[in-house]
Amino acid sequence: MGQAIQTQCKQFDIEALDFEDKPKDLTNISVVIDFSSPKGFSNCVNFCMEQKLPLVSGTTGFSEEHLALISSAKKSIPILIASNMSLGIAQLKNSIEEYLMSTSFRSKCKIIEIHHTKKKDSPSGTALEISRFLTELFKSKLDGMVEIESYRIGNVFGIHRIVFENAEGLTTFQHIANSRNIFAKGSLQAARWIQSRESGEYNFADFLNKKL
Repeated sequence: MGQAIQTQCKQFDIEALDFEDKPKDLTNISVVIDFSSPKGFSNCVNFCMEQKLPLVSGTTGFSEEHLALISSAKKSIPILIASNMSLGIAQLKNSIEEYLMSTSFRSKCKIIEIHHTKKKDSPSGTALEISRFLTELFKSKLDGMVEIESYRIGNVFGIHRIVFENAEGLTTFQHIANSRNIFAKGSLQAARWIQSRESGEYNFADFLNKKL
């Protein structure tokens, strides 16, 4: 993801620094974007709190310790946490919402997510986010728990397929990421937006609600 973000920065004449580079010119940093690991995320959060910098993170696989760190950080800096920064996933959720609002049948739901073999967390953060989205907002429309199936295959950037089964039949929604560029673009747009936000915790929907 770091290379994808740097490539996008060059296209828009934005200077990008590697977080691991030392020394850093702290006077020119406007925001930190993190797509690393839970350990790397902790380092980023602590750095941002020390320097009073906004943080945008797409890292997943958080523990209770990480969630506690987020709760502490949001008191002093604006921090946006999103498992997926693709506009396509946001549109996918909107389409699912429209479908569930239109049907009178309760549905069994299965989420199938497929990623490359180097992805460490399973299920994906996006699959878990979609599951929470469905359970919190449309529990009355669901027939049982949301099932998640995870597969790690080749170099797949990300496939999320949501299947609803009810008396009407099968209805499927799907999003396929063809490259990391969609996530890099989303993170840069969110980074520009969060610079003007007050301290607090935000998600990608907060950004999209202002953008769209």
